Amino acid sequence: MNIRRRARSRPLLAALVLSLPLALAAQARLAIAAAQLRALVVDDELRIRRGDRETALRAGNPLPPDGGTVTVQALRGETAAFQLIVFADGAGSEPAADTAAAATLSMEPFAASRTVAPAQAPAPAPRAAIFREHFVTVRTRSFNDHWPNESLGWTAGARPPDDAMLGDVPDALIPADLPGGAADDAARAGFAWHAFWIDVFVPETAPPGTFTARATSSVGGQVAARFSVRVDVQPAALPFRATSVFAFYEPERLQRRIGDGAAVERQLWQLLHAHHVDALPPLTSVAEVDRLADAFTGALFTAAHGYDGPGAGQPPQVLAVGTYGQLGDPSPVTLARARAIVDRLSALRPPIRADLFVYAIDETCRSPRAADWKKMLAGAPPLALPLAVGQTCDDPPEKQVVDVALMPAQAFTRAMPGAARAHGRRVWVYNGSLPRTGTLLLDAQPRGLLANGWIAALSGAGRWFYWESTFWDDDNRGGRGPIDPFANPVSFHNTDGDTALLDGVLVYPGRQTGAFAGAHSFGVSGVFPSVRLKMLRRGIEDAGYLMLAAREHPDEAARIALQALPAIADEAPVDRPPSWESAPAVGPRFAPARAALRALITRASTMTDADRDRVLDRLTAQRRATVPRALTRGQRSIRAGTVAGTVALLLLLAAAVARRRATRRRARSLA
Repeated sequence: MNIRRRARSRPLLAALVLSLPLALAAQARLAIAAAQLRALVVDDELRIRRGDRETALRAGNPLPPDGGTVTVQALRGETAAFQLIVFADGAGSEPAADTAAAATLSMEPFAASRTVAPAQAPAPAPRAAIFREHFVTVRTRSFNDHWPNESLGWTAGARPPDDAMLGDVPDALIPADLPGGAADDAARAGFAWHAFWIDVFVPETAPPGTFTARATSSVGGQVAARFSVRVDVQPAALPFRATSVFAFYEPERLQRRIGDGAAVERQLWQLLHAHHVDALPPLTSVAEVDRLADAFTGALFTAAHGYDGPGAGQPPQVLAVGTYGQLGDPSPVTLARARAIVDRLSALRPPIRADLFVYAIDETCRSPRAADWKKMLAGAPPLALPLAVGQTCDDPPEKQVVDVALMPAQAFTRAMPGAARAHGRRVWVYNGSLPRTGTLLLDAQPRGLLANGWIAALSGAGRWFYWESTFWDDDNRGGRGPIDPFANPVSFHNTDGDTALLDGVLVYPGRQTGAFAGAHSFGVSGVFPSVRLKMLRRGIEDAGYLMLAAREHPDEAARIALQALPAIADEAPVDRPPSWESAPAVGPRFAPARAALRALITRASTMTDADRDRVLDRLTAQRRATVPRALTRGQRSIRAGTVAGTVALLLLLAAAVARRRATRRRARSLA
């Protein structure tokens, strides 16, 4: 009988199971209907944690359910961006429950308004790309075992406060048209909170004028906002890659985590290029040159290879042979390998135009390897292309026997580029550390990476190198093994006691194989961008704004830059927060400066390389003449001691004078 009873209960159980999702969805719709959906437009400079309602309301511009407009100002060749945050605001203090419904955001194609002159063919219009912001929970901070308030990304005095960094933080940006992920992410939160990142790319060939598109956002079928996106395209063209930034990656890491190695590698190159960043491969063999020939010549960044973004056809600006010292010590064998790589590069058509250097060794200043490479190359028959020698080292550039000194950001000073040139050398910046520059670490405000674009333009930094972009495996010496970067931000450990959050992670795997195949895997043979990569792009584009404005109004542009960044590089006291964080806690700092620069730009002519060099030289000279270096702790102590000693001496002199006058008065009274 028991068996029969179970048999008879199966249809009823099946019906209950099948009806449960429908009931939950209906319940979610009722919960949403009982609450007020709010939609806020937020500047792309701000990072707002999930559930940070007060910050969102103070920083965002509300959109009505129907009829709002988002206005974007952009130059030709620029990718402008904004964010849309949607949440259900109930009668209570907490957002209404909504653990089943997903949010959507759709946009129609942009169309030109009547202000655009008619043409035989439709004018190239802006194009939008929509991403869901994925949140990762930050429970701990980047730190060092011996000095917990310090980290690889900041000094103790510049450490971002816990109350602004802990919690659910957005970073990975997942294309909104991919199924899955968004509803699960919302369900884990226990309440409705959805955030979208919207890129609006304006082709270089787009005509000046106004373009509009309609957009709709909804949650669980209920409309949160219907609005228009208006793009006002300015006549000037933004320089592509106004400042040079490059980031390392390892092909083996792509293959292990995602698979489809060659296809993923090419997509990574295109994604970084679209963000004005050059990819830097290991480049240790001729086979690698052959595999990436299209990237080295710029052909990979054309429509023929599916590329649709800024800098079409532009080749990379820098290539390293044997990145991180992978060629080893110079010898006839390793020199022959380097020569074969350079010969194959020289045979590419069109010819490559990149700065080419052998990356001798990494962060080992005492090693003679760089000097030995210099000596061997000098004594060998000339190579088919010039090959410089570089290394990462914090010794003063004039004391390094290299052609290119890659200086850690915390050691870089504004005087270094000029001093290096006087010795026939160049200085590039490596990584970043608060308060002198922004940092890659997740538990710092990402607009520091935006600030780096301005800093590069104002300090004379020739190029900026970020040590990794795909560091998902924590396989450094002292590392603790692979992570799922969508769920675990603690990505880096070393033998010096450093722990860092998502250091070296600028992109996320579109598919995960192996141990993480069941978690955050979207079935995409490629990588996804991060909020921090978007910040890098915005800073590089802002450097282009600064150059265009300074070409016409150098003094005013320099004043705007000084207001946006009162202290950069060695101008910044190391025991204080970075100067760009001294703005109000909520609200953008760089958007007003960008608008002020845009108002100065009237010339539509393209900026030549010579124009850029002249403008940058003047900007850096003005900056050095205007802002002094910050005193070190020792110098401040000496100055404080000197001031105290001077004050004490003056007080003693004053007391002596007073006593002498009193003695004279008594003598006169006795007489």
